[in-house]
Order: sequence, then structure tokens, then C-alpha cells
Amino acid sequence: MTGPTIIEHDGTRYRVRVSVGTTASTDPKDMQILNVNDVANPLMVDTDEFAGHVAFMIKGQDQIYGYEAGQKQDGLKPVPDSKWFENAAAAGRGDIINCMEIVGRFKREWAGDQVVFATIFERPLKLPPFTSLALKFIKAIYTGLQVDVCCPKPYFVGQLINSPDTVRVTTVSETPLLNGEFKASSIPQWPSYNGEILTENTTLVIPPEEAEKRPKLTTDPAARRQHFTKPKNHSKHRYLTDHVYGLEFYNPFLDCAKFSVKLAGFNIDLIKYFDGQPLTYSIRTQDASVTFLTFMIDLVPVEELAAV
Repeated sequence: MTGPTIIEHDGTRYRVRVSVGTTASTDPKDMQILNVNDVANPLMVDTDEFAGHVAFMIKGQDQIYGYEAGQKQDGLKPVPDSKWFENAAAAGRGDIINCMEIVGRFKREWAGDQVVFATIFERPLKLPPFTSLALKFIKAIYTGLQVDVCCPKPYFVGQLINSPDTVRVTTVSETPLLNGEFKASSIPQWPSYNGEILTENTTLVIPPEEAEKRPKLTTDPAARRQHFTKPKNHSKHRYLTDHVYGLEFYNPFLDCAKFSVKLAGFNIDLIKYFDGQPLTYSIRTQDASVTFLTFMIDLVPVEELAAV
């Protein structure tokens, strides 16, 4: 039996911690630590701007050195890999190694081009020599992505409707309320308590005349991205208050457990290239005046666990 995987950089051993906040701040006091892979207990979010549930799945998280002690330190129970990964593989998605799932609704109406999915760093990145090739690959998948990795605050910003790997849109009336306890907030029920995957369905946000001409627009993620890449389409789209968005962001490249990227048979250590910065994902407005959700994937030195 093999031992745990050790993540080490410059003589320090690390583990990964995932936190969620509802503002632009990533200060620990403004974030809540998320129990990775615990889809049976998703984090409920209910703010003035957004209501719903979120979860984060990382394959192999429990095999990293310091995991169990770290869970104890964070006040969380150990959780094995989510069944979501098995279900995704059975659905033909391949060897997915991470997934961020969000199911919720906006409390104000927003134009489609006002809401974005963003990754922004506070300091410059230490870029590897093959960066331009990697960016071409990323932009080929995520069409319409705005990228600048050479500026003082590097960023990746894309339209929210284009960014997820799966988008499922329902209405509040079609989605049960959690135990019937919530009234005005109408918090949508979580659909993945047993690791169920979401299936693409954008019937509610694709104009009927477009869907009639191109039926795949409502069921195929690539067709949805191609459609909403056009400014005239994503600017006409509206995030309505009675629409519930089920969003899955996943891929087989970003190994969150090891804080590395798997490309063409080799691993890229993100620790040194990020210069100690966390990886953040935010759903916010284009002008950054409102942040709906922020996810932070950060490294915690295992040495801190000695006090547990």
C-alpha cells in the first residue's frame, strides 16, 4: 500500500484548502472553508444578490499528506472522493479531476454581458516559456475569453454563460425549495446530494426560433458557447430572478490536490509560477461593482498542523 502523496516546494510541505466568499475580499475572515467532496452537505449561500448552493470536488484530495490532520484543524470531517467523478466517467466525460458546482439564482435582473467569470491575481506571475501555447489551447476551449497574463494584475475574464462546462437552466417554480423553509429568498434545492451530474439544458435562455434552427443549442455545451460568443447574443441574454442556473466547471487538466496542471504527459507546478498566490474564481459584474461568489484554492503549509 502506497503512502500519501507529498506536495513539497522549497522544503515546505503543503495541502490545499478551498474557501468560499460572497464579496471580492479573500481575507480569511470573509471566507468560509468548504469541505471538499462533501456533496451531501453543500454550502448554502443567501445574500442580497444571490441565493443557492455550492460544492467543490477534487479527485484524490484525501490522499495528500496532511489531509486528515488538516480536516481536524479546519473543523471538518474527512470525505473520500465524491461519486460525482464516477458518474461523470460513466457519462463519457473522461478522467475529470476537479469540479466546481453552483446551483442558484440572481436576486436582481442582469444583462448577459454584465455578469462574468473571472480569475484575477494581485501580483505578476512568473511565466514559464510555453505560456503562449497554453493560452492558445485555453482560448480555443473557452471562446471569448479576455486574457492578459503579463500585466501587473494578470487576469482571465469570460462571459459567465460561456464559461461553465455544463449549464442547466430551470425556473424557481420547477425547483423545490429547501425543506420549504425559505420564502422571499426562494433558495433552490441542491440536485447532487449523491454526486449526480448536471446535464446541459438551456431551453429557457435560447430564443425558440434559434433552437428550432439549431436544436443542439439547448443540449450541447460547444454549441452554447459558440452561440453566446457573439456579442449580439450574450448582450440580449438576461439573468432573470426566476431562473435557476446549475453550473459545472470541470476539466482533466487542473490537479487541485497537487496544485499543478497536467499537460501532454507532464505536470506543471503552479506554486512557483503563481509566486505563492492562491487561485481564485469569481462570479461578478464586468465593472467589479458586485461580486456574487468567490472561490479560493490556497496552499496551507503542513507544518501548521503540528498544533492540532
